[in-house]
Amino acid sequence: MKPPASRGMPRTWFMEVYGCQMNLNDSELIRRILLDGGFEEVADDKLADCILIVTCAVREKAEVRALGRAAQLSGIRKDGSRPIVALCGCVAQEHGEGLLGRVRGIDLVVGPDCYRQLPALLLEGSSRSCTELTSEDYEGLVPVRKAFPRAFVTIMRGCDNFCSYCIVPHVRGRERSRRMGAVLEEVAALSGQGYRDITLLGQNVNSYSSDGASFPELLREASAAARPAWIRFVTSHPRDFSDELISVIPACRNICRQVHLPAQSGNDRILSLMGRGYTRRDYLGRIGALREAVPGVVLSTDLIAGFPGESEEEFGETLSLLTEAGFDYAFLFRYSERLGTAAADLPDRIPVTERLRRLHLLQEAQKRITEDRSAALEGTVVPVLVTGPGAGRGQMAGRTAGNRAVIFRNGAPMPGRFVTASITGTDGWTHFAEVVEVLGPDGSPEASETRAAP
Repeated sequence: MKPPASRGMPRTWFMEVYGCQMNLNDSELIRRILLDGGFEEVADDKLADCILIVTCAVREKAEVRALGRAAQLSGIRKDGSRPIVALCGCVAQEHGEGLLGRVRGIDLVVGPDCYRQLPALLLEGSSRSCTELTSEDYEGLVPVRKAFPRAFVTIMRGCDNFCSYCIVPHVRGRERSRRMGAVLEEVAALSGQGYRDITLLGQNVNSYSSDGASFPELLREASAAARPAWIRFVTSHPRDFSDELISVIPACRNICRQVHLPAQSGNDRILSLMGRGYTRRDYLGRIGALREAVPGVVLSTDLIAGFPGESEEEFGETLSLLTEAGFDYAFLFRYSERLGTAAADLPDRIPVTERLRRLHLLQEAQKRITEDRSAALEGTVVPVLVTGPGAGRGQMAGRTAGNRAVIFRNGAPMPGRFVTASITGTDGWTHFAEVVEVLGPDGSPEASETRAAP
């Protein structure tokens, strides 16, 4: 069955992206594939022959939102035509061909390992599903980025952990690492193009392994290749967060003193049911080692409220972990059932209303901690990367090495320049600042919030 053609042979596309940094990076690969295939990107979905929606399956809410958007964008236009709608990414992989008959308006279902086939599929015009999981790592493709001066560099795809609540291994496939040489070439090229905040990306970067090189080795080499840019990494698994990795961070002045270390729960029994492979004590030990080795490190985490069978007392341990660890910020979620995961079959599901109540308690506790930690920066001078326009008229925005959002009150240079800035006020995770000094085009301050000297 062919969808109504919009204007003859499809040649223009519009794309929307949902979910994590991996999906953002996937969208940059898709952009390269379509441009090389002779397609043109447009900024208005009403002008597009093809609409691509890159989806996330980790949370039910993100999935429902993306499917609803697909139905909305596929509507018939005034001239009787409608665009070809391609659902891409994790939701496509999760549900496959079944989406074609179940969700109105979806013409193509394309999984994360099948993006190279998009030009041919769009030109063919038939309703099809392409969701084969392969060893695809998109080597040789140069992503087309639109978030200057920040960039993501994928170092590995897939995941082998199979945490009981997580759909990622089922929709992204097994772990495979890119060649270290290819990663370092991409990092060096981005730095040469003026990118000044580069994030190494993977589902579990700590398990990276290529040609005998471990992640700490890759990080050390990437730090050298990135100069004068800052470099970050996400996501880390606490079980694999080694002492060697901890030692690399303070040894390289351009590695950001900022670590995202998902805990998920503060209770040992729940952690075991989740298949996380560490205890509360193990986790707090990693936090302690980080803070000892990296003074001023900015820490964030993920926590889940209402995992199946979680008692009130066990939830209390998660709440106490949040306060004991004192995270600068946290991504907090209610448990979301994902079909195909081990946790979906566990008994004693917590009512959604109770999950939401527990989530609210986590949010309120983290809000207070974040406000206190942010307020402690007031009156300090820290290095900031100017990233682009702020939300307000005439505003410029930036990011600290700790990934804190900054709004400049007295103007700022063009994106891609480092400045030292005085923090004059805070509002949660947003910080207001005045530029003290603009560093030279190749200025590279240490990637820390404890000092501002270039």
